[in-house]
Amino acid sequence: MIRTLNHQEADKVPVDFGGTVVTCTDYHAHKRLREYYHMEDEEDPIIDYSMGTVEPCQELKIRFESDFRRVGLNVGVPHIVDGIFENGFGNRLKRADPHLYYDTIYHPLKDAVIEDLDNMKMPNPDDPDLYIGLRDRARELYENSPYAVVADFGVPGFYETSQKLRGYENISCDLLIDQDFVRALYDRLFELQKRYFKNYLDQVGKYVQVIGYADDLGMQDRPQMSPEIYRTVVKPYHKKIFLFIHEQADVKILLHSCGDIFPLIEDLIDAGVDILNPVQVRAREMEPDALKKTFGDRVCFWGGIDEQCILPFGTQEEIEAEVERMIRIMGQGGGYVLGPGHNIQEDTRPESIAALYRAAKKYRDYK
Repeated sequence: MIRTLNHQEADKVPVDFGGTVVTCTDYHAHKRLREYYHMEDEEDPIIDYSMGTVEPCQELKIRFESDFRRVGLNVGVPHIVDGIFENGFGNRLKRADPHLYYDTIYHPLKDAVIEDLDNMKMPNPDDPDLYIGLRDRARELYENSPYAVVADFGVPGFYETSQKLRGYENISCDLLIDQDFVRALYDRLFELQKRYFKNYLDQVGKYVQVIGYADDLGMQDRPQMSPEIYRTVVKPYHKKIFLFIHEQADVKILLHSCGDIFPLIEDLIDAGVDILNPVQVRAREMEPDALKKTFGDRVCFWGGIDEQCILPFGTQEEIEAEVERMIRIMGQGGGYVLGPGHNIQEDTRPESIAALYRAAKKYRDYK
C-alpha cells in the first residue's frame, strides 16, 4: 500500500472493502451478503446513520482480502424521534423511505446574516468520548496486523457543511454575491476542523497511513461551482486545513468528492490532496484513462468500480470486465486502490459483490 500511494507499482493492487466510511455497505446489502455466505445472523454496527452504512464484519474483510482497516471516531447513536434526528450543527434529517438516505429538512442558517454566525451551533470537537480507545486500536493494527490503517472522516468539509447549513440554493447564491458571508462561515468551520484533526491525530497520528476528508464538489455532469469560484473561495480553506493535517502527522489525505470534479482536480492537488475517492466513472468527465494520463503521477485514485450501473445492474461477467479494465488502466505504475465507487448500495445483489472481489483476486497481481 505504501508503495502504491507513493506512485510505485507494488506486487499487487491494494483492495479496499470497509476501509473507510465511504467504502462500506448499506445495511440491507450487508445483511444479504451475510446470508449469501451462510454466516450467523448478527447485527453489525451502523457507522453512519445518515447513509445507513454498516462496517463490514472482519470475516468478510478477510474473505475479500481487504488491505485496509478503519479507526473512526466514536460518533454514537443519534436520538431519532418520529424518524427525525438532529446533528451537531443543528441540521434536522429525515428519511423519506426506510431504504434511502436521511435528507436535511432543516437548515439552521437558512436566513442567517454574518452577525448570526457567532451564535451558530457546532459539534464539540473536544468531547473525550469521541476518542476513547482510538490510540489502542490504531496501535494494535499498526504493530500486529498486515493492514494499512485509515483515520476515517472526522468532520464534513467546508462546502458540504455550508450546503447543509444554508441550503443548496442559498449557498450557491452566496458563492456568487455574498462571498464575505461564506468566508466568515468558513473561518469558523476552519477553527472547528483544526480542533477535530488535532485531537484525532494526537491519538492515532503515529499509526495511520491515510486520513479521510469529505467534501462533495461534483454533480453528474459538472462541478457544483466553477473552477474560478472554487479557486477564489473554497480552495484557500482546503489548502489551510490540508496543510494543518500534514503538519500533524505523516499521512496521506484522501478526499472523498463525488461527481464530475475533473475541472477542479488540478487545484485540489495544489491544495494538498494526495488521494481522490470515489472516482465516479459514470460522471461526465471522470473517464479513467483521462484521469490517469492527466493526473496519475501526482494524485492517487481510490475506488472506481461503478456503483451507479455496473455493480447494481451488471452481470457477473460485466463486473469482472470492469475490474480488469480499472486495474489495467489505473493500476499501472501504482497510485490506485481498487474498491467500489462509493458505499455498496441497497440495490446491489450479494452475487455482484462477490463477483467484484473474486475478480479483484484474479487480476490484482497484474496477471
